Amino acid sequence: MFVPMKIDYGVRILVHLASLPENSIVKGSEISKARHVPEKFLFQISNDLIDKNFIVSIRGPNGGYSLKRSPSEISIAEVIQGLNKTMAPVSCIEFPDLCQISGQCSQQDMWSDVEQALVSKLETITVQDLADKDKSFVSADSISKK
Repeated sequence: MFVPMKIDYGVRILVHLASLPENSIVKGSEISKARHVPEKFLFQISNDLIDKNFIVSIRGPNGGYSLKRSPSEISIAEVIQGLNKTMAPVSCIEFPDLCQISGQCSQQDMWSDVEQALVSKLETITVQDLADKDKSFVSADSISKK
């Protein structure tokens, strides 16, 4: 099971914004460079993050992106759901009508339980949690380079 790049990049964008002082405005190119998110995808994903009220876009020469909500109030589960992605590990959990053996499959309950465990865990992790952890990596990295 792989996390789609759209979700990975979306979380990177949010963590970057959460790592900065509150109400910071950052250009997309800066986020792209700092978080290794291709600019083409950054702008596409940012539009989705704007639509879901995670971030705002400020136009103009001093414009860029800023968090719309407190990062401590944004769970990773909410980000995934906001980017229109399921956390179901198999398609039959989300689309049971498309499965020929739905309701008669010994695996369906197991995969449903896996999805619920994943959702439960990701609901407890916030963008701020990841930003705090990110800061500890940056601090450790700067210490090791001295």
